[in-house]
Amino acid sequence: MGVWRLKNMVPSFNNMKKIYLVIAGAFLILLVITTMLLSLIKKPSTKTQKDSAFPTGIPDQGKTGQQTNQQNSQLSNTTIKNTGGNQGLSDSTDLNISTIAPVETEDFKLQYSYKLKKIVVEKKTPQAEEQFINWAKQNQLTPLVKNADLTLIVNQGKNPDDFNPVIEFLNIFMNMGQGSGQSLSPTPTIQPQGPTSSVQNPSSISFTYYAQCGDQGSLPLPDGGTLCSAGCGPTTVAMISSSYVDKKYDPKVIVNLYQSNDYLLGNDGSRYSDAHELLKSLGLKTTDYLVFDSEKAETIVPELRKYLASGWTFFTLASFCSGGCGHYFWITDIDSKGNIIAYDPAYGRYQIPYNENSRYPYPLYRLAFGVKK
Repeated sequence: MGVWRLKNMVPSFNNMKKIYLVIAGAFLILLVITTMLLSLIKKPSTKTQKDSAFPTGIPDQGKTGQQTNQQNSQLSNTTIKNTGGNQGLSDSTDLNISTIAPVETEDFKLQYSYKLKKIVVEKKTPQAEEQFINWAKQNQLTPLVKNADLTLIVNQGKNPDDFNPVIEFLNIFMNMGQGSGQSLSPTPTIQPQGPTSSVQNPSSISFTYYAQCGDQGSLPLPDGGTLCSAGCGPTTVAMISSSYVDKKYDPKVIVNLYQSNDYLLGNDGSRYSDAHELLKSLGLKTTDYLVFDSEKAETIVPELRKYLASGWTFFTLASFCSGGCGHYFWITDIDSKGNIIAYDPAYGRYQIPYNENSRYPYPLYRLAFGVKK
């Protein structure tokens, strides 16, 4: 009898063992899932913190451009950073080179290549590299100097997007002992770089143009940086103010007004809400904010045309790369083909006014507000 009971008890022990194993396995799976969920929850906050160092846009607000009062309040207090912002430059890994605005001097021309993912410096004179180094130091962009991962230096006339490292090496090898290889073609004619250049826009109205990297490009900003590195906001305000109010409102005067009003202006860029308030304080009429969902030109053109027909122009915020690259400029017209024509303080320095559609599919439009006398 005792033997029979023992034999019949053995399966029950095995069943208990299986149950324990199943419970332990389920607990292990639950632990793994919990760990994964926690890591996913943490990642967005980490990304937000990292991205906050670079020019970022307003939160997506949908395509209608309508918000509640609370949303408008949040938008007006959002910090919008400039295309040329140079925050976080103590380490080259913190430098978002796609946010650096194009620059052209007598010695070199500099721009970001979206194809190569590098800053391309085109040499115009034998002193180009030396002058580029001086410029980089002056603008706290020393990580660009002698860093092949960030910067490519080419001779004048080369298309940076056609650069082939193998061909470039062969050219250097074949030209050893023949000097620097600097092109001897004459320096191309450049539009005047004075503080103002009044031109006719497509609507036959004369507006005043300022380049943020022009004569006043070294102007220091209240919160750090220079007009050239992070001043597209006040430069755009200066163009509008000089054109509509008084010629005295050049970038220096506008920067001083930003400072006296305690507006944000420095390496972190500037706020469109401050530009809105400053233009109103100078007696100009403004509209409410028109908020777009990072739209391409053809999407916003029909809405802007309605305002343009009534004499409005637009202080505008748009992105010039997929990661943000926020930049301010002044839309003054839209031509018959739907090209958006603007006075652009950075990209439009040598084409006044500038066809923003020439950079299609960028810029991606994020916000605008109308302004007129």
